Order: sequence, then structure tokens, then C-alpha cells
Amino acid sequence: MNVLVNGKELKLEPRATVARLLGELGLEGPYALVERNGEPVARERYAQTALEEGDRLVVARPVAGG
Repeated sequence: MNVLVNGKELKLEPRATVARLLGELGLEGPYALVERNGEPVARERYAQTALEEGDRLVVARPVAGG
């Protein structure tokens, strides 16, 4: 299955979840923010949110500073 992550195509196994995607990207920590097809995904739903062919995702990590 192919999805678009931050503008780049990524191939994932069928029925991959947001949590699995974050693992593939090395972002398993609790601070990753994910938007799927223009809608935010709640952190507590990462393991249950299945991705589908052609999904467009934005993945970001907030940075503190000033």
C-alpha cells in the first residue's frame, strides 16, 4: 500500500496503522503529531487508526524553544 507522508511516497504493509507508520519513521515517542487527509488524529487512536491506499499524512514533532 502506498501513502504520502510529508509529500513523499511511502510503501507500507496492508492494514498498517498510524502507530506502525510512526515506528517505521522512528517516531514512536508520544510527541509525534499526525494529520490524515487534512484531519488531526488523536494520539490515543494511533494504534487503532488504519491507513488506506493513497492517504495523505503530515507527521510533525513539536519543538520547544524560544
